[in-house]
Parts: sequence; C-alpha cells; structure tokens
Amino acid sequence: MAEPVDPVLLFDARGHMFVLPDPVVADELIETVEEFFEGFDGGGRPLRAIGPSGQIELVLASEEPRASELRARVAHYYFVYAARHPTRIPPQEDDLTAFIQAVADDEVDE
Repeated sequence: MAEPVDPVLLFDARGHMFVLPDPVVADELIETVEEFFEGFDGGGRPLRAIGPSGQIELVLASEEPRASELRARVAHYYFVYAARHPTRIPPQEDDLTAFIQAVADDEVDE
C-alpha cells in the first residue's frame, strides 16, 4: 500500500481543521488512536491512525480519493470556524491536489 503524501488535513469531531505539513509529525498532534477523528492526505485519500500512545502514525484507509467528502469538510470548517477569514470561502481550485495545497497554504484565524 502507498504512503500518505503531504500536506495532511485533519478534522476533529466538531469540525475543526488542522494542517500537518508532513504525515510523519502526526504524533506531535495526536496522542492516542482514540483521539483521531478524520483525516485526508495530500491526494485526498482518507487516513486512519495506528500505533501506541506517543507513536501515532497515519496510514491510508483507502487508496481512493474522497474528493466530495473532503471538500464538504473543508467547506463546513470555513463556514463555521473561519470567522476572521476575508471571504469565509475555501479555495476554489478544481484539481483536488491543488485544492488541498491551497487549503494548507491559506492562513485562517478562528
């Protein structure tokens, strides 16, 4: 199975989004597998967390991108949490990889 590619977009159960520049730093944000809610790699593929506490790794849950799911999560985040963003509209790139990179590069103050 392929490895996740960066950047990684993680979401908690309330819809907050976190951007990881590289999947290997997941253990800096996620302490236990139970804390992980949902995430997508730079190719839009869903992720799952594995490993013991303090050594969490992100692996692909599927090799198939979930573009509509990911775009819906990002849109929800911008609508609910990006109150100080100039437009509250996420990047509009058609290409999924370009969209994910644009979201990762877009600084949003909650």
